[in-house]
Amino acid sequence: MVSVKKIKKMYGSPTCRQCVNKTYRVHLLHTDCRYELIYPKKCPRCGEMKNIVTGFMLSGYLKTLFKKGKKYGTD
Repeated sequence: MVSVKKIKKMYGSPTCRQCVNKTYRVHLLHTDCRYELIYPKKCPRCGEMKNIVTGFMLSGYLKTLFKKGKKYGTD
């Protein structure tokens, strides 16, 4: 299962939705995620200024339920 806690552990802080999608091979939509109120911020993975995911809505949680993710440091 994907969680923001795992993402924080992997990258040091939460990342943008695009990086979550790439890392865990999911297709999260904008409406599947909860975002930081202060936006945009620099994503620690891709280095771009984007909205940072801080949690998942029920639809996003269900999409990520059985995903394990890739190994650290791979794209």
